Amino acid sequence: MRLSISKSKGITVLELMTTLAIVSIISQLSMWYYPDFLAKNRLDNHVTLLHRTINYGRLYAIENGTYVTLCSLESGKCSKDEWEGQMSLFIDKDKSTTLDDDELLLSTFEKVHEADTLEYPRNAITFRPDGSLNGFQNGTFIYCPNNKANLEGLALSISQTGRIRIKSTDKCQKK
Repeated sequence: MRLSISKSKGITVLELMTTLAIVSIISQLSMWYYPDFLAKNRLDNHVTLLHRTINYGRLYAIENGTYVTLCSLESGKCSKDEWEGQMSLFIDKDKSTTLDDDELLLSTFEKVHEADTLEYPRNAITFRPDGSLNGFQNGTFIYCPNNKANLEGLALSISQTGRIRIKSTDKCQKK
């Protein structure tokens, strides 16, 4: 009894067409979810970067015994309701929430993507030398990705002691 083994040197046209059809169907289905995937990725990255920047400002204030402010600067002054723009972290010796000539700019923070929104109920966050917030500046950042989609956002809460907590929020979803 002889076994005949067929040696194949390639694939048939039918196999190739079937594989291409399956790949194209899967890629078309995944493209529907791609914008939401990018929006969620932007959300995670921006909130993580904001969390790190706030922690850096708090730790800098503690280590150097100075006041440190995070806000969106407009002509050297903190502007209210401009959290979607570029934010700046600076040493604020006189606690005026303005960047004066004798004060040092520590870092800048990128602006929010044009499809996303970022809100905070105060015009600035100022850390005292002990790491707590100056005055009543506690609140919650609400970051909403892709305002045209019905996606869940993230809330970054800052307590009066300067501690940060991140959680999901449904305030971004359309009712």
